Amino acid sequence: MSRYFFDVHDHEFSSHDDHGRECASPDRVREIALQVLCDIAREQPLKHMHSRLGAIVRDESGEVMLTATVNLATTWVGDA
Repeated sequence: MSRYFFDVHDHEFSSHDDHGRECASPDRVREIALQVLCDIAREQPLKHMHSRLGAIVRDESGEVMLTATVNLATTWVGDA
């Protein structure tokens, strides 16, 4: 299995992954990237509303292999 590093960022912060995770397939890398972003958004949804929460996934050599984004938005409809 290869090791991948999941760096996370938004308009206010960034987090550099120094430990990484072993993944057996590209689909698993994609799944973890989206899970990480969804977990962060779930913990503080209002903080991340109307902003882009992103991840950059690097392999062991530091090459970017995948980018992922999650966007949260709401729109009031009617007299709300």
